[in-house]
Amino acid sequence: MNYQNVLCLGDSQTFGARSYGCYPLHLAKILTDRTAYEWRTINRSVNGYTARDLWFLTNENIDSISDTFQCCLLIGTNDVGNRTPIDIFQEYYRQILRTLRIKKYKTIYCGEIPPIHADGHVFFDRASAELRLKYNDIIRKLTQEVGAARFVPMKELPRSSYEDPVHFNENGNLEVAESFADVMVAQ
Repeated sequence: MNYQNVLCLGDSQTFGARSYGCYPLHLAKILTDRTAYEWRTINRSVNGYTARDLWFLTNENIDSISDTFQCCLLIGTNDVGNRTPIDIFQEYYRQILRTLRIKKYKTIYCGEIPPIHADGHVFFDRASAELRLKYNDIIRKLTQEVGAARFVPMKELPRSSYEDPVHFNENGNLEVAESFADVMVAQ
């Protein structure tokens, strides 16, 4: 059997909070349909995680996984909502990328922090929706610094793709999966 594995790291957006599915589930199907391989996604995400939280567990996540050389990374929405100092976010994100590269990951697909649809939520207000752009600039910059990293822009994600200001419904999960798949297949 010809197969490929991909590790998916992130927060509740990767976990699939507020929906039964998750983008990694859809990603495996899309990649299997579009390529000559059977794809397996390994979802190691945790609701509520920030880049700092993910950094602490990156080694543990990687050391327990074998035969996997690519990763999808979608983290930062909680950093935006918590107003993590942008220089601290940048260094944690850089360290996550460095760890993956040292552990021989050939390609790291770094997802753009998806739009935040402010609706009165205390953490995800209009200011956080604007702040998200600065965090995405950091992610874009870091992907240019790390040769193995690729920036993944998100397809248009309208409010109808969400259950609340930040969590996807099934349509949103599918759209995020397609965004990752487009970049991965074009590689």
